[in-house]
Parts: sequence; C-alpha cells; structure tokens
Amino acid sequence: MNHLTTIVKKEVKELLTPGSVASVMIMVILFACLGGLIGGEISKNTELPVIGIANYEDQVVDTVSGEWNAYEMLKNIYINSGIPASKIDSYVFKLDSDDLLTEMTEKGLPLALVLSDSFKQDVESGKYGKIYQYYVYEPSGMISGTVSSTVGSTLIGIMNKSLSQYMVGSQEEYAHYSFIVSPIDGSGTVTYIKGVAHDDVTPSAISSALSGQTMLIPMIIMIIIMMVGSIVISSMGSEKENKTLETLLTLPIKRTTIVTGKIIAAAVVGLVFGLAYMIGMSFYIGSLTGITVDGSTVDLAELGLSLGVADYALVALSMFLSIACALGICMILGAFAKNYKSAQTMTMPLSILAIIPMFIVMFSGWYGSNILIKCLLFIIPFSHPMMATEALLNGDVTLVIAGIVYMIAFATVAILVTVRLYRSDILITGLNQNKYVEKLLGNGKHKSR
Repeated sequence: MNHLTTIVKKEVKELLTPGSVASVMIMVILFACLGGLIGGEISKNTELPVIGIANYEDQVVDTVSGEWNAYEMLKNIYINSGIPASKIDSYVFKLDSDDLLTEMTEKGLPLALVLSDSFKQDVESGKYGKIYQYYVYEPSGMISGTVSSTVGSTLIGIMNKSLSQYMVGSQEEYAHYSFIVSPIDGSGTVTYIKGVAHDDVTPSAISSALSGQTMLIPMIIMIIIMMVGSIVISSMGSEKENKTLETLLTLPIKRTTIVTGKIIAAAVVGLVFGLAYMIGMSFYIGSLTGITVDGSTVDLAELGLSLGVADYALVALSMFLSIACALGICMILGAFAKNYKSAQTMTMPLSILAIIPMFIVMFSGWYGSNILIKCLLFIIPFSHPMMATEALLNGDVTLVIAGIVYMIAFATVAILVTVRLYRSDILITGLNQNKYVEKLLGNGKHKSR
C-alpha cells in the first residue's frame, strides 16, 4: 500500500502542475463570465419587444359587451405585463400600413400586427377576422431568432381570447362555437428579408432552417482544433522525449522553414479532416433538423439565404487560417513541454479558446450578441470561421474579410514567436533550464543568502 501511495503521489504531482491548475481556473472563470453574458441575453429576449400595429382605426368591432379596439387591447396587454402606462407609447407604435417597412425600419420594430381591411365586417358577420404578422428579419442567434415570432403568436392568442369574451353575449347569433371562442385568424405572416416581403414564413422558421448550417461549422472547428492541437503538441513532446527534435534542428535548414512547414502541413491535414467531418455531420444534423418547419417547407435559396461558390471558398479559407492560428498557438505551447506526458496538459488553453466561441455562436451568434461578447469573439481567432456562414448568408462579407485579415496577422505573429523559440535554448532544455531564467533564479538564490 505504501508503494501504491507513493506512485499515486508521484503521478498526481506530475499531472497537477501549475500550468494545468491555472488552465482549469481560467476555464472556470471564463465559463462563469460566459454564463452571465448569455444569461443576460436570454433575460433580455424574454421581455416583450417593441411592436407596431396598423389599420386598426376603422376596424373597431361592435359587440354586445361594447367596442373592441385592437390598439387599446394591445396597450393593455403591455401595461398588464409591467410596462408603465406613461411609457406605453415607446413600446406600442401606431403605423401606416401603406409605408409599413419604412416605419418598422426607422423605429427598429421587429414585429407589426396589421388588421385586414375587412376585419370589422368579417367578425361582425360571423367570419374570422384576419390579423397579419409582419416581421423584419435580422440575422441573430438561436435564442433571439425565435423571440419575435413567438411573441407575435402569443399576443394574437391573448387578443383572440379578449375579443371572444367581448362576443360571448352574442354567441347565439353565430352558427359555429369554434368561431366564438376564436374569432381572429392570425395565421397570415409576412417577413421582410433584405427589404423583400416573403409570405407565410417567420423569423423562427428561418432560424430553425438555418440551425443546421450555423451549428455545423462551430462544432467542426472545435473538434478539429482540439484534435489537431493535441496531435501537434503531443508530437512536439514526443520529439523532445525521443531526441528527434535535436536532430532536426541540427540540419542546415532555416528555423522559419521548419516552423512554417510544420504549420502548413498540419493545417492542410486539419482542413482535410474538417471537410470530412463536415460532410459526415451534415448528414447527421440534416437527419435531425430536416427542412420542414412548423408544417411548411422553408426554401432558403428562394429567400436569398444561400451560399455561392465564392462564399464556400471564403469559408474554407477562414477554416484553414483558424487551424493555422491554432497550430501557431500549439507550437508555442509545445515548445515548453518537457516530454509527451507534460504535452498533454498543454492542450487545455486551446480547448477553452475553441469551446467558448462555439457556445456563443450557437446560442446568440455575432448579430445577437452585445458589444462585449462581440469583442471577445473577434479576438479569438477560432470564432471567425464559426461566424462566416451566418455572415455570408446575410451578405456581410466585410466581417468575413476582416476576420481573414486578423487571422493572417495572428498566424504570422504566432509563427514569428515560434521561430524565436526555435532559435533559443528553451526548445531543447526547457523553461526551467533557460539561461535567462537560470540567471534570474541564481540571482534570487544569491540575494536570499
């Protein structure tokens, strides 16, 4: 038992290094911050959004219980939800149905309810009165992409119940009980996408149809970066342990060539693996999500939300550069690994940097995030290929190009730092035996005497 205890203590001491402990602590802090940020986004999205209503003035329904006004009813819903009556005009706007898109865009309204021209006549004659839901589609994450659609249906449901209660006293005048309990038909929807109106589609349906594409890339990037990163760092640890690295460095080859060659080779392999994973997972995710949403088929190409050949080329380039950035980080971390075992603990920081943007992109996305999250996403190089698909689907080529430029600069700096390390004695002797560190420690021991 004493021998077992000794071995356990030895292995724990070797594995529980200051670097591994620091990595875990950093991960805990980052995930706590990330949870707070995403929680704030979720809380914000549960609030009632600003809304507009149009074509209600001449559509006041006369019932035995009095007049039913859609605008006044909508205001009451918001007031009952906790909005002060003094501020209700900042939440519920009166709109002109003839210039709906312009007014919704100017006021920043994601949703507007528009009563049909015959709403009053239809309800009073025993027909379903139609209220159309108009949306302005904006790119957003999985959370915020369904909010306005859900709110629109919920509001119409409350208005339906309200009008039904007004009409209960005149129930005998109508032949169908189903009409008296649900006199409003709110199934008609219109969504503006890039200024073009599309019937019978909602932002939630679009977000659901896009989820397969927006979820696929982040998962692939995370898997590839963690896999390739682990391989590269472990390889460097093995080279040190087997003394093959020393032989390589003695060859008449420039250190820049060695580093660049290693990174390019690993990046190409990583890209091939990534494309293979993408093809495989596209079938898997496609089988889960399908193309039917809310009983209707969403044709993204018809809505102008599809990628062309140039777009796919940009996504592939972004993926390649992100892998190159990851490998640059791995080469730097691997330079400080003493052997294969210590190299395994070096992958933790890389894993954290890959997981964080994956969660953010999948939940809130670039367009649904606040400025703080956007800064975090842009700084982490692995975020850019994760955001590229969503950006290109919405015509935001500038964001993708900016990400590519940033990743080129990041990878270049990483290569230069790695070359500097390859030219130093740290790569062979390790950090603790570096002459500068040794000198510093020696001075510290001398002073302590």
